[in-house]
Amino acid sequence: MGGVPKTALNITCWPKADLDLSILGDIVQGGTEKAIEAGAALVGGHTVDAPELMYGLSVTGIVHPEKFVKNYGACPGEVLILTKNLGIGILTTGLKFDKISDAVLPQLVESMTRLNASASSVMLKHGASACTDVTGYGLLGHASEMAAGNNVRLKINSSAVPHFADAPALVAQDTYTQAYLANRTFLADKVTFHTNSDAMHHILMEAETSGGLLFSLPSENADAAIEELHATDCPEAAIIGEVMEEDTAHIEVF
Repeated sequence: MGGVPKTALNITCWPKADLDLSILGDIVQGGTEKAIEAGAALVGGHTVDAPELMYGLSVTGIVHPEKFVKNYGACPGEVLILTKNLGIGILTTGLKFDKISDAVLPQLVESMTRLNASASSVMLKHGASACTDVTGYGLLGHASEMAAGNNVRLKINSSAVPHFADAPALVAQDTYTQAYLANRTFLADKVTFHTNSDAMHHILMEAETSGGLLFSLPSENADAAIEELHATDCPEAAIIGEVMEEDTAHIEVF
């Protein structure tokens, strides 16, 4: 939404009977480093003894009340830009079941630990009208919110969507998350596919972890925005579609 983080509070559930506390120290240190990178001050936290490990940050930030970017408001004639590769959910599941090599892991970690700060800055500079992050509902799930917000039809060019090179082969090996199945059901009447690529059908609906931003902006600003994104830390950023006429909210994938 274009907000700037200011403070962060650790929230941890820790199975102390099963995991050494030194591991918790590494986790908290990683979170602290990312908070500092984002410009936020770590102000403490809460730790609870629990049977399952969970870790997160409760973040407070600021944004101008007249300048924040909502997940709706995309206008006909604008283009859609995605700032990170898709395929995190597929590859992490593949890693869990030893379907990919350990060499892929650094690629996943880099993507998941990369902040969206640069992408947000470029988005604001070039006049984005709507933005959403791409996480558990997948690209199409989050795009459907953008379409429904003001009844616009979105056109996605699947061949332009950036994704990890190993993702299609993993799809062919029937690698998926439970979230993908839920997303596919939810999107059944919200998306029309004009492409026969089963791999891309899957990739576009699969859950992501710490995905990039999907935003719309005026077409005349798109090339400059892409150039700046590539010059920062978003080398995969690409124009993946456009906002069509105001109509019943729907997504067309070609």
